[in-house]
Order: sequence, then C-alpha cells, then structure tokens
Amino acid sequence: MSPLPTLPLLVDAFIADTAHMTVEEVGAHIRLLVFAWRSPGCCLPDDDARLARMLGLTAKRWAALKPNVMALWQRNSEGNFTHDRLTHEHQFVTSKIEKKRAAGKLGGRPKLLELQEQDKASGSANGKQNESERKPPTPTPTESPLSPSGGDPDGFAEFQSAYPARNVRFRAAEARKRWLEARKRGAEPAEIIAGAKAYAAEQQRIGKVGTEFVQSADVWLNKQRWRDYIGSAPPAGQPGPSGGQSPDHRAFLDSLTDDDWRDHVQRWRQTGGQWLLAQRTAPPDHPRTMVPQHILNEFGLGVVRDLPVLMAGTR
Repeated sequence: MSPLPTLPLLVDAFIADTAHMTVEEVGAHIRLLVFAWRSPGCCLPDDDARLARMLGLTAKRWAALKPNVMALWQRNSEGNFTHDRLTHEHQFVTSKIEKKRAAGKLGGRPKLLELQEQDKASGSANGKQNESERKPPTPTPTESPLSPSGGDPDGFAEFQSAYPARNVRFRAAEARKRWLEARKRGAEPAEIIAGAKAYAAEQQRIGKVGTEFVQSADVWLNKQRWRDYIGSAPPAGQPGPSGGQSPDHRAFLDSLTDDDWRDHVQRWRQTGGQWLLAQRTAPPDHPRTMVPQHILNEFGLGVVRDLPVLMAGTR
C-alpha cells in the first residue's frame, strides 16, 4: 500500500484548472497526479515514453494530449515535473504523519506527568511558581509577511474588488499570500490590478463571470496571469483588439512563438470560441486576426485578412 493512500482534491481549484480540457485530457491529468503522489519527491519523470506507458497511451496520442495536460506542471531544478498544489498537499500530509509517528514513540506518556515536569522546570522544587519571580511577559505574536492579520497589504483590497466573481466565496487568505509572493518577486500593485480588471472585462464579455470557469484568484496570481494582460485594456472609446495596436501590443505578439500560437488556437477550438488573446488581437476566424498565416493554414482556417493586417505582418 502507498505510504500516503489518500490524495486530497481541492474541487474548486481543480475545476478552474481543467475547465478548458477535454475529458480525455482531464483523465490523463488525474492519473498523473496519482502517479506523482505515490512517487518519491512527488514528481514525474521528464520522459515521454514513460509517461505514455503510465497513461496506457501510444506515443502519438500522448504527443497530442501533452501540451494541455503538462501546462499545469512545472519542471524543477532536477529536471522532473512537479505540481505546486500537489506538492504542498504532499508536504502537509507527510508532516502530519511524522508528527503522529513522533508522538507514538513517546509510548502514550501521560500528559499530567509532562505538565508536572514543566512546572518543576519553571517554578520551585514543589512545582509552584516562586512568588518573588515575575512571570515572563507573553510574547506578542508577530505578523507573518505572507499572511497579515488585517489591513490592505499594498493594494490587495483594490485587487480583490477588481477581480471577477466566481460561483464560490473569494479565498482571501490564499489570494493574499500569493499577492505578497508576487510583490516580493518585484510585481507592481498597479500592473496586477490592471491585469485583474482586464481579466474581469474579458470574463464579462464571454459570459463566464459568476461561474466555476473563472480561475480562483490565488491560482491566477501564482501563475502570474496579470502578465497576459499588460497593456491590453484600451482606453474608453478607442479601438479594441481589431483596431490599431500599441507598441506594447506589438511587442507582446512578436514575443509569441509558433508553439504559443498553436496552443492558443487549439484551446480556442476546444473551448468553442474562448479566445484568451481577445484583448490583443481578434480570434483566428476574424479578418483582422494577427495569428500567423502558416499557423492558420495548419488548422485549416482559410481566413481572408484585411490589407492593413497583411502589411503589418510583413514588417
């Protein structure tokens, strides 16, 4: 039997992470979570042949599923695949087991005896506090930098207000922790809040606000999703994704590789038209899309582009 026979599943986070996947991709993801949970170090090998065998798939079928499935995993310093939330739960459960194991080694020592020994160590020989000695002051708990007890940690309240609503309560404690981690990495509150507002506008436009398809704020922050929306919100009354592009828009689009474009187009197809780059460029079936023509051809999209778009693509 596995030393950790029970795998916790955070339902809301799992639905948010896998809402865009097909049933087959979700099944592969769950099976990989189980294999990682049972493996030393809670990780998977960076070996496509082994992963395909674990899933009972052919190498060709695994190659088709891998982009969406492994987008939820990260490579560690040893070159293996890890999953942040799974690793956290693994460490938590392992810690509880170790504490119970350590308590068991005490042989069920009576608590009353332990309390008596503590009294003797801190007071007189008969176990009472010396009246001439003052009790040490109770230390004031210090506020953890990653979980403040209150207040607005550098703009977090504004971020929470701007973030789109889900079908469940906003998990403020988890989101605040991820917010402060992002700030430690150098992210500015203004850019995170601007990204949250752009994400909220996008979810409102596609009718996802208030549903489980809105990603939870802590996951959104952990994945640094605000970077996807930098410079994406056009001023009121100005052209949107099908109009003129700012230098930031152009620089972002130029930074996308062919594989990035393929992933976005594939996801657009699988989700029935949910285009994640809607704030930057029109979808693949629009005449003013900036998706490279050879990528469109790969997916059999015979889009007739507008002349300005064709000229922009040749520069």
